[in-house]
Amino acid sequence: MSESFEALATSTGIALPATLRQLIGSGRTSYDNPDCMALSALYDFRWLSAQRAGEVIARWLNPVKQNGNVFLPFGRSGAGDAYCLVRLRSGEEGVAMVWHDRSASRLRYASFDHFVVAEYLAMFADLDLLDDDAGDPAACLRADVAKVAGLLDPALERMLHACLDKPPTGHPYRQGPASRPDMVFSLISQDEEEALYARVSMPEPPAFDVVARWE
Repeated sequence: MSESFEALATSTGIALPATLRQLIGSGRTSYDNPDCMALSALYDFRWLSAQRAGEVIARWLNPVKQNGNVFLPFGRSGAGDAYCLVRLRSGEEGVAMVWHDRSASRLRYASFDHFVVAEYLAMFADLDLLDDDAGDPAACLRADVAKVAGLLDPALERMLHACLDKPPTGHPYRQGPASRPDMVFSLISQDEEEALYARVSMPEPPAFDVVARWE
């Protein structure tokens, strides 16, 4: 699978980030061994195989159909949105979730490592996002983060461990700006999540157009 993703990287001209390359090469993105799979605790995230990623490019996220924007998918949501390495026709590069049913998406992260940390921050702020069979939520997240230990940028990894060192407790959480706060079990408050997210996401994420796969 590593060679197949390397082939996709060559054909798209998008280099595989070191962390992602090591996860693929060590089998930590494969459903053949779920106990070793990285990022398995993230909400609504599924790894793509190299074969499936190639199909997504051919049928949907190719530069001809997408007006010069280039994508290398590595994951998807349950609804079919694609998590991708991206190079926009304007030259910006990074990581984005490409909505399958919207006409635009945003390039929110400068790197794969920043994407990973942002996704974990969302989990830390609402432990109810974990699967019901996860058991001890804090222990589940510690075990999941351990699968990327030593691969992430050291400063970003320290950010994760600082959150994991906090005891789980109840915090108010708003699902939207107009919604009433609910009490959720979490490692960090929503205010802490937003402050940390601002450090790992692009301050002004560029929007890009998306042509639907059925068009």
